Amino acid sequence: MYIALFMYQQVEQFDNTHLLTIFVCLLFFFLIPYLGKKLTKKNQHVVSIALISLGLIEEITDYSNRMLVRDLNWFEDLPLNICNYVYYIGLVYMWTKKQFLFEITYLVGLGAAFITILTPEFRMINTFEYVVFFIAHGLIVIFALWGIFVDNKKPRKLSIVKVYGFLWIMAVPVGFIDWLTGGNYMFLMQRPEVSNPIVFGEWPWYILNISLVGLFIMSLAYLPFKLLNGVNTKP
Repeated sequence: MYIALFMYQQVEQFDNTHLLTIFVCLLFFFLIPYLGKKLTKKNQHVVSIALISLGLIEEITDYSNRMLVRDLNWFEDLPLNICNYVYYIGLVYMWTKKQFLFEITYLVGLGAAFITILTPEFRMINTFEYVVFFIAHGLIVIFALWGIFVDNKKPRKLSIVKVYGFLWIMAVPVGFIDWLTGGNYMFLMQRPEVSNPIVFGEWPWYILNISLVGLFIMSLAYLPFKLLNGVNTKP
């Protein structure tokens, strides 16, 4: 298994290496917020900076690896997929602690990143991209959980409407960029090649299907706060 971890061509969905990766992600999803909750405010800030630094290092490593292996291009290397820009939003949230940035990171990022960890597109160019791929998506989940359990953030009323609207607004310029570059950012031009029951239908219907499933997942993320009367009532 140790050797397989460094030989990407052996990795397939839910094989031993992928299952090990999922286990490591779950372990950090529990440990980092749990330990962060026990820290002083000063040390929580230090850990926040450390997570931001890790996120920036991940991006530098990712793009450096791509440049070493192949040329960067406009149709697949722009950070315009949902998890890409939610990742950057999560990084900014960890620095600013802005409420709307938290809501995007939590309502969109938590579900989208976790599902991607379970059902990724195994199109990585080498092992380094495999590793940084899961670090990036794992960090999105950690940012969301950190917001809830360490920063004590809660989604506001109508936050689902605002975040869902933000995604559709983003789809307009991203779709135009897809048309210009021949890319498939936000999977607006072609259905992702994943083994995932929530991704179904042909173009353009799968876009509507995914958006409705996404709305349902955001509602599930919002529901515990609603049931526990823990929704942030501030505008």
